[in-house]
Amino acid sequence: MKKRALVVVLAFMMIFAVVACAVEEASAPAPAPAPAPEPEAPAPAPAPDAPAPEPTGEPWEGKRLGIAHITFYDEWCMGVYDEFTRQAPLMGFGEINIQNGDLNAELQTRQVEDFITQQYDMILIDPVNPEILLPALQRAHEAGIPVIAFDSGTDFEHLITHVAWDHAETGVLTGHYIADYVEANLDGKVNVGILAMLYAPHTAIRSETFKETLEARLGAENITYVFDQDFGQSREDATMIVENNIARPMDFIWAAVDNAAFGAKVALELNAIQGTKIVSAGAWGSEPFNAMNDGDPWYMMAIGVSPEEIVRLSLESAQQWFAGNTNIPRSQNIELSIIDQSNIGNFMHFVQ
Repeated sequence: MKKRALVVVLAFMMIFAVVACAVEEASAPAPAPAPAPEPEAPAPAPAPDAPAPEPTGEPWEGKRLGIAHITFYDEWCMGVYDEFTRQAPLMGFGEINIQNGDLNAELQTRQVEDFITQQYDMILIDPVNPEILLPALQRAHEAGIPVIAFDSGTDFEHLITHVAWDHAETGVLTGHYIADYVEANLDGKVNVGILAMLYAPHTAIRSETFKETLEARLGAENITYVFDQDFGQSREDATMIVENNIARPMDFIWAAVDNAAFGAKVALELNAIQGTKIVSAGAWGSEPFNAMNDGDPWYMMAIGVSPEEIVRLSLESAQQWFAGNTNIPRSQNIELSIIDQSNIGNFMHFVQ
């Protein structure tokens, strides 16, 4: 009897233990789910898909374009990117693959070679360095892929066309603009600092023609070059050059591109310099337009170059080529605009 009672007690204890474990497991909080991995940033190319236009039966319809851009580093270059992604699908082209050359000729060469391997129907290129890119462009020709250059040029023998703006003329226009001001307000004498950009021929020529024009107008003896330096690429370097000369009187700072102009503006603003004006040899977009529209005391004038126009003319040239037109002009320039506070209102609709 005692033995049977012991068995009953043990059985009851086992049942209680099982129930207790079940309750404990049920009441224990569930482990927190592992955090989802962060998504990778999307690559800038190929360009995002746009709504497909109605089929037209045109010879360029569906053609795949490989676009080797010089860089994405400033507002104008991103404007070109945006215009290619907007205009090309509307004009009936197929895939648009835009690559960032990042001001690196070796990287851009590999991008062109990738376009060749992937058998794109045409390559459009803003060359980082025309000399270094020549062998890759020759391989594209041998593969039967036509090439158009936009913005900076190239001596590539089989180039269909070069769509750009007259870079030398930007130096001429800015030279005359400053000379007019100096003659009217500074008794014909000027102190000017130059932030050149010498890595590529198309930007280097701007400072050359600027100095030639200014000296022809005012005479070299009436011009003091406070500095004449290659600022490289970054705003920070432009700021440093101006900072190193901030104690010297400067009437004007001439900038080859807008990154240099706004780097100079930072230095002038931080040091509360009054009277120094900045002139940019190439600008477009909300930053320079808003500065002039808001009456910025330093940013005086820019040569305006429309990304919309350079892309439109490039793509129209591609259409003509695919349609069998072999009489496309070897060189085509878009119109330049002198923009300052007197006429900035005519341009604000581009950025509003």
